[in-house]
Amino acid sequence: MEVLAVILGGAVGAALVTGVFSIIRWKLDRKAKKEDAQEQKQVTDCAARKQEIAELRRLVEVLMDADRTILYDRIKHLAKTYIRRGSVTIDEWEDLSMMHKVYHDKDKLDGNGFLDELMETVKKLLE
Repeated sequence: MEVLAVILGGAVGAALVTGVFSIIRWKLDRKAKKEDAQEQKQVTDCAARKQEIAELRRLVEVLMDADRTILYDRIKHLAKTYIRRGSVTIDEWEDLSMMHKVYHDKDKLDGNGFLDELMETVKKLLE
């Protein structure tokens, strides 16, 4: 009878230990799944943000091209107007020079040198 009690006691103890380990494993697996889901969400969010940034950069480039074209046309129009008129005021020259600087500056619109000769002609009108 004592042997039977020891065997039954050992079986119950083993079942109890196995049950406790199963619960611990289940909780750890559940926690790992939650962490995996959070990590996957972060990866997805990061990819979406990268796409948004790429689209914003593309739009900025488009807008810079448009600004460059508009400023080119405005500088050209004003310069030709002053040349036809045969004079330019100091205020007009300052405004035109500022526009040309923004147009031409590498850190701003990075325009080409097509307007440089026209600007020199207008500058001579100041003399």
